[in-house]
Amino acid sequence: MNRKSQFCTLNLSAGEAPPTAVLTCAARSRIEQAFSHLQSIQFARDNRKDPYFGRSTENRIVWRELLELELQEVEEQFARIGRLREVALVRDR
Repeated sequence: MNRKSQFCTLNLSAGEAPPTAVLTCAARSRIEQAFSHLQSIQFARDNRKDPYFGRSTENRIVWRELLELELQEVEEQFARIGRLREVALVRDR
């Protein structure tokens, strides 16, 4: 976390962790674009010395990504429940 910024400045291209299926999907591209946009907003905010510049855009980006993560988690839970149901049905036969 950058002390001058409210958002986390993650290095999305760091090669320390092995790649996963999540990082190779379209979500990675969307997150990288959003992160780049957040960085440009912060750069403009710093140059203008205006702490409120782009704040609503920044909030929309962050909330959109948080909602997307919540939806992804719900979808994964539904998929797990479906797999467990299939296993139970096969076992009961």
